Amino acid sequence: MADYARLIDFFDEYIEHYREFKTFEVSKLDMLNKNQIEQLSSSLSTEQALIMKTNSMETKRMKLLEGVEGTNFTEVIDKAPAEFKGRLSEQHEELSYLIYKIKELNDIANGIVSKRLKFIQNKTAELDVYDGKGSVKREHATKAAILKNV
Repeated sequence: MADYARLIDFFDEYIEHYREFKTFEVSKLDMLNKNQIEQLSSSLSTEQALIMKTNSMETKRMKLLEGVEGTNFTEVIDKAPAEFKGRLSEQHEELSYLIYKIKELNDIANGIVSKRLKFIQNKTAELDVYDGKGSVKREHATKAAILKNV
């Protein structure tokens, strides 16, 4: 039989980690919106540390659940004794919300980065070409244009 008191303690720690991760994602999105590239770059080590801690905690979660039938949170709640179900349900709700918000923030950040990269690609894909008479015109830098005009 699983030690449900220990599981509750673990999930409190797990939730706190995800709160920290969400706070980081909010700050990362803010840096992106403010175009603070240097700060964003220096925050990568923080993000890597958070990801590594998530992986470590996930391993710990799996070990804790070895004595429990089912490995997802809903199954754990279903199998738990009545005195633990309420707290586990609260934890499940909060953890689900935090993971959803982190994913949502990450998706927004990825969208911003994709738009900016596309803008940069479009700008760098233009080049000045000469027509042989000294005139300059801006042309899209397709492979054919580069081979033909450079």
